[in-house]
Amino acid sequence: MPSFDQRSRPAAIQPADRRPVAGPHSGAAALAILAGLATGCGGGPESGPRGVLLISIDSLRADHLSSYGYRSSTAPAEATTPNIDRLLADQGTRFEQVVSTTSWTLPSHLALLTGQPDEVHGVRDLPDRLSPEHQLLAEAFADEGWRTFGIWSGPNLHPWFGFGRGFETYDDCSSVAVADADGMFGVDGVAPGSEAWGDVRSLHERSHHGVTGPAVVGAFERRLAEIGDDERYFAFVHMWDVHYDYNAPRAFDIFFPGAERYDGPIDGQDFKDYGRRFLVDKEPLDDRDLARLISLYDAEIRYTDDNIGRMLAALEARGRLDDSLVVVTSDHGEEFLDHQNFGHKNGLYDEVLRVPLLLRLPGTIPAGRTIAPLVGLVDVAPTIADYARLVDFGSGVFGHSLRPAIEGGAQVERPLPLELTVRPLSLDVRGVRGPGWKVLRPGPGLKPGLFDLGRDPSERRFLVPPQAEREADPRFARAETLWSELDALAALRAGASPGELPSALREQLIAAGYLVDDGDGGPDEGGEQ
Repeated sequence: MPSFDQRSRPAAIQPADRRPVAGPHSGAAALAILAGLATGCGGGPESGPRGVLLISIDSLRADHLSSYGYRSSTAPAEATTPNIDRLLADQGTRFEQVVSTTSWTLPSHLALLTGQPDEVHGVRDLPDRLSPEHQLLAEAFADEGWRTFGIWSGPNLHPWFGFGRGFETYDDCSSVAVADADGMFGVDGVAPGSEAWGDVRSLHERSHHGVTGPAVVGAFERRLAEIGDDERYFAFVHMWDVHYDYNAPRAFDIFFPGAERYDGPIDGQDFKDYGRRFLVDKEPLDDRDLARLISLYDAEIRYTDDNIGRMLAALEARGRLDDSLVVVTSDHGEEFLDHQNFGHKNGLYDEVLRVPLLLRLPGTIPAGRTIAPLVGLVDVAPTIADYARLVDFGSGVFGHSLRPAIEGGAQVERPLPLELTVRPLSLDVRGVRGPGWKVLRPGPGLKPGLFDLGRDPSERRFLVPPQAEREADPRFARAETLWSELDALAALRAGASPGELPSALREQLIAAGYLVDDGDGGPDEGGEQ
């Protein structure tokens, strides 16, 4: 059994003695001409958190956390997220229905950190990058005197895309950086700097074999040590290991009894080739093989949960856990043949859109509360800004603060925008996710259709009614209205600034399968992420 079960978790945490005092504050809504879009921060306590830790777990679908009710079909007694369950779900507030803006890493993380949907922040596919006109959450913290540090571990969080803005330090813990760190890569008998080492490093880049969790935890502990006991801090931590490939340490491979005797085609490696192998080339894949694949995904989740437990234990050891707002979420989910595909950046079904969201701040955020109404990943940054009393964050931001809902107020559900652009495939899908429904327009000039999630929660029947019925259906009307509003809001903002990728970053993305080398030095975007 892994070493992080109930007996080895951090000691029970006693709520701090805090009494929130309402005090209105709001950024000036300069772009409030679009009704319902621009919302500043809401009321705040007299003294908010002294620290904020935002953790994003790449590729984590909400329905695979044990605190969201998940039980493995092959090991139902094993929890995938024991630390998150206890330290956040039990001692904080959990949102049941949270949707991302898209189904891959780069644009969804910018939505997380700007509060803007993809159409507005403008980064929709590689090699787009964020315009300086868009404010990142870290910049707002830095502007108000908070210490800031960020940690990233996957190529699409590279600072070239704009993610490093506002951070004093933005540490690279991706597989390439880990490969260069003595003792971190996990390859025996190969000397760093040797030709053989270079070959091994290249192989691990291409197949996503790098295990980055220990480097992320180490970087977090080092940066936390640089923060004074009386200093306010904002930390953003991106955790990559749940993203394919699936190669968690053996001790965490506990979700498939008899795994050592399994001799099928699934080992969790070279996942980006599974579509070709099993869907195009029709290699055999039975139910047991699929269960093995899912068990390896679950093992990565449990391994990442263990590393989160280590970071929270480091906060507790510094005496900073109870004065820090801790937020755990994800950028998108993952598909395992739910709709006859693997991975993500393939569509806008709920298995790749629904993400977890849990918040913890003793004495301010209620413990053990679950909030059911639909919210969006775009709401995370405004919520954090509200609790931290960042007066200058929120002007013209699409996302809403969730603080009123957390503190007992009614949560008004609203339609949330979806978008997926894959330029090499001429894929340009727009969507709107509402409570119990989803409208999708497969491409410019094409007729929109509808998933009625109340009657069809698995999204098996895409309904394209005649025009007269669409015009009479308020769900289509709400989608068209939202698209028009977003187009207008985007026109008031600078869009993405496409540019030539730095050669090292370009090669890393090609090696990882995100870009295709077009042979003339220019980036050609890959179809998977």
